[in-house]
Amino acid sequence: MQDIKLTVSQLNTYLKNIIDAEVLLSNVSVYGEVTNYKLSHNNAYFEIKDESAQLSCIEFGAQSDIKNGDYIVVTGRPNYHVKLGRLSFVVNHIEPYGIGALYQKFLELKDKLEKEGLFDEKFKQPLPKYAKTIGVVSSETGAVIHDIINVARKNNPFTNILLYPVKVQGEGATEEIVKGIKYLNTLPVVDVIIVARGGGSFEDLAPFNTEEVARAVFESEKPIVSAIGHETDFSLCDFASDLRVPTPSVASEVCVFNYYDEVARINELMDSVEYKVENIISKDKNQMVSTLNNIYNRTTNIMSECKLKITNLANANYVRIKELYNSQDKRLLALSTAIEKLNPLAVLRAGYSKTYIGEKSLKTIKDARVGDTVITYLDDGKIESNITKIGE
Repeated sequence: MQDIKLTVSQLNTYLKNIIDAEVLLSNVSVYGEVTNYKLSHNNAYFEIKDESAQLSCIEFGAQSDIKNGDYIVVTGRPNYHVKLGRLSFVVNHIEPYGIGALYQKFLELKDKLEKEGLFDEKFKQPLPKYAKTIGVVSSETGAVIHDIINVARKNNPFTNILLYPVKVQGEGATEEIVKGIKYLNTLPVVDVIIVARGGGSFEDLAPFNTEEVARAVFESEKPIVSAIGHETDFSLCDFASDLRVPTPSVASEVCVFNYYDEVARINELMDSVEYKVENIISKDKNQMVSTLNNIYNRTTNIMSECKLKITNLANANYVRIKELYNSQDKRLLALSTAIEKLNPLAVLRAGYSKTYIGEKSLKTIKDARVGDTVITYLDDGKIESNITKIGE
């Protein structure tokens, strides 16, 4: 990455352009304690501070009667001075931020609860992604509950809104708010709780800055979204909640999942799955066809090779059998000739004969008697006769 070298003027001008172009900073309100207040040529120069930071302010044509130690809300825009390289806040409106003693009590209670860990991020619960029933602790009259319902219906017509109506300012408001939070925690159907009220003065928001409400919010087993007052207002309820949002409408936005977006996402996922499945099937089909073709080609080659081997083997066997046949034929002929030579009938053909008495061959005259019937076999037949004389 190449280093960028700028002049001081270029960098300061760049920073000023960024700040001037930011729409959200064109009219913003900031609150804090006044310090280092000076009045010069009808312009007020001062700083406002909180526990960890401070901001330089300028009020041209000072109209407000403020002094060091006052808690105020300044409305205006930040301005970056290019030549001096300093950020200041150009004020166009100033109003008191509550009563000093009341605000001091608020800060002391805030510090106490903060030290106890009620505002610690590690205790913050995540909001459910798909909340079906939203519990709301707020006034049943006014714009707050209507804003919450309208946003919920716009994003998800199937979301249930369960209102626990309470007083949001004045005597008894703290007790009702605490009771509402605890009651909604007893309902299994409630997925998340919104604690909300519209804008008002610091005194109007007093019930939401009480220890009782802060502890009820912290001890809630269900996630709590806090939307108290204007965007610039901060309450103990905000700090103790699992999520602080600037308005009730935003609270509804973050608690209610967008049904239509989810349906579109699911359809997109289904299309994606269908596309992937089709690709897999097509790929598998092509692979299967390729495999079958390979199997067919290999089988054909193997069959051709086997056929050739069988033909060669058959031809070889035929030759061997023929040779064996000829050999055996010659041997048989030789044996036949030899047997023929030993055939008794061959002797008869030479003029000799063979004589039998019954079934017994007559080999000596001792076996014959006068009167016996003898059968003489010649080459072409036999002669039957009776013995009339025997002599050596």
